[in-house]
Amino acid sequence: MGSRSQHPSPPLAEKVKHEMELFGDVRVDNYYWLRDDSRKNPKVISYLQQENAYTEAMMSGTKKFEDEIYAEIRGRIKEDDMSAPLRKGPYYYYSRTLEGKEYVQYCRRPIPNHDAPPSVHDTMPTGPDAPPEHVILDENVKAQEHGFYRIGAFKVSPNHKMVAYAEDTKGDEIYTVYVIDA
Repeated sequence: MGSRSQHPSPPLAEKVKHEMELFGDVRVDNYYWLRDDSRKNPKVISYLQQENAYTEAMMSGTKKFEDEIYAEIRGRIKEDDMSAPLRKGPYYYYSRTLEGKEYVQYCRRPIPNHDAPPSVHDTMPTGPDAPPEHVILDENVKAQEHGFYRIGAFKVSPNHKMVAYAEDTKGDEIYTVYVIDA
């Protein structure tokens, strides 16, 4: 076992007293200065870079093992997959993932005889004779423009003509809602 002196010292976050009052109750948060919703405060970014460098130094001996675990986990994931189709009105709606892609595609396929009553024996037709698949939204395409991408909601209108989806492109869980023509 190596001595502790061989490891770098962890960075210490500066304590800056910040009082917040709500309903007459005062709370002190000495690390409130680390909150940076804009992701642009140079002091916060510098501190986070120090934390990341420290983590890298402390974890440097585990890199090979981390890579092995990551490869094993990836090897157990079926990359080319599809959710169970959900029959709604004249369409089957489903999502799919593609091999080598990180994000989901939201799709639909027309029901050949959608006037027939739904049955537990319904199956979505696939193959060359099946009605064509329509990719409504491809997260892989949308994510190319951003360092972070997440869809928080995806809802089809009752008439199946419009889709509303909520998009987070910063990772701050603040979503922007868009409406598109399906």
